[in-house]
Amino acid sequence: MENNLTKRELFVNKLNEIFGDKAEYVLNAISGPRYETFRINSKKSGVDKVLEKLRETEFEITEGPLAGSFVNLSSLHGLKISQTNLFKNGVVYVQGLSSMLGVNVLDPKPGEKILDLCASPGSKTSYIASLTDEPENIYAVENNSTRFYSMKKNLLSQGYSHVITIKSNAVGLSTRYPQICGTFDKVLVDVPCSNEGNVRFSDEGSFKFWNPKLPKKISMLQKKILASGYNMLKPGGLMVYSTCTYSFEENEAVVNWALKKFSDLDMVEIKTGIKKFTLVQGLTLHKGDKLDERISRASRILPDKYFDGFFIALLRKQLSPAYPARK
Repeated sequence: MENNLTKRELFVNKLNEIFGDKAEYVLNAISGPRYETFRINSKKSGVDKVLEKLRETEFEITEGPLAGSFVNLSSLHGLKISQTNLFKNGVVYVQGLSSMLGVNVLDPKPGEKILDLCASPGSKTSYIASLTDEPENIYAVENNSTRFYSMKKNLLSQGYSHVITIKSNAVGLSTRYPQICGTFDKVLVDVPCSNEGNVRFSDEGSFKFWNPKLPKKISMLQKKILASGYNMLKPGGLMVYSTCTYSFEENEAVVNWALKKFSDLDMVEIKTGIKKFTLVQGLTLHKGDKLDERISRASRILPDKYFDGFFIALLRKQLSPAYPARK
């Protein structure tokens, strides 16, 4: 019978299965638009000056729910921030709030050595650099040549040319660069995913490439990338694992696998600072199967006018193993 369902019906069924009584909230959210959100590059201009310029050109701007974020509520003739010279010159950077939130959870600090393992197009890398103001301590990894050089150009336009960029497969990074293996204070692992969190029923284009079979397939790659992030992390270090998708296979199942594989890996409670009704805990029960209870410390960000659907888990590599690794 499932073979006779449309893609949209399959997607709705999936959301009902994952979110239960909150599925209607999610469905209503993805049936409407999402605001364009952005941050201001303080290396290039002051916040007040930029906001004044935008408002002079008839943008209606308000502060976003995350510190340092702004929302384009409306503009003359529907113009977007991404179409302005301020954006083209690297003064403002258009970025989804969910993407910013992953960096906020990682909480980069000056003096820390930080790795962005799946870095292109550089949005999260540049945000990390803006928070630490020490781009020389930040490493950004991308394997695809086109995306790698686009990322470098992006970082340069924002004034972060000193970020250390590495053209490499994220999975084999510890083998190719053993000199930096196990040396990072913090690692961001925002993995390639099925991108379900960006689906909007109000935008058919966002739904066109959804494939219900992809999550199970791509989860194998996600596990390898997460393992690579673990290898690069020093004892006591923190790692964020995140996706912009809803699938259990790409989220809780991957984290559950990592907790089983690495005995010195633990989960940390996430404090986001955003309004509670946009968050639900990570699943610890799926189709009758029980997962590690610590996964409840992960957060699923529900979509709304500001946020796309997102999953974030914060993990710590302990200083000493608490128990032997399970095979």
